[in-house]
Amino acid sequence: MTFHDAHTAPTDRISTPDVSDPQHGLADPLHRAIHAACRTLRDAAVDPVELDGIIYVVERRQVPPRWQSARVAFALGAREDVAAFDVPGPRAARSMASALSRPGDPVCRVLVIEAEGTGAPSASLLSD
Repeated sequence: MTFHDAHTAPTDRISTPDVSDPQHGLADPLHRAIHAACRTLRDAAVDPVELDGIIYVVERRQVPPRWQSARVAFALGAREDVAAFDVPGPRAARSMASALSRPGDPVCRVLVIEAEGTGAPSASLLSD
């Protein structure tokens, strides 16, 4: 299994779909997540349509669910059939990603994104 990680620093502009809305900035977790995901995919030379799964790490249970993973998938231009999950906590996210990317299974490229909280956003691409 191969891991590609990116930790991004806030920037003034993001050149991805749906992130240029002036009422949102890089303080918004969704925009931070998209930025981290774009950087990781670029660094790994992976096109968003090649993703099989996107896991967005939430800090606490969302009521009602926000489905940030699906929003990230849409903004990246991922396939419509990409598996997208919001998971509470990084440990659960890594476990789910490992389970999804087992050798021989149809899922082989999973992007795990952490963008909530005060730390720098990050994204990791797990691939077989």
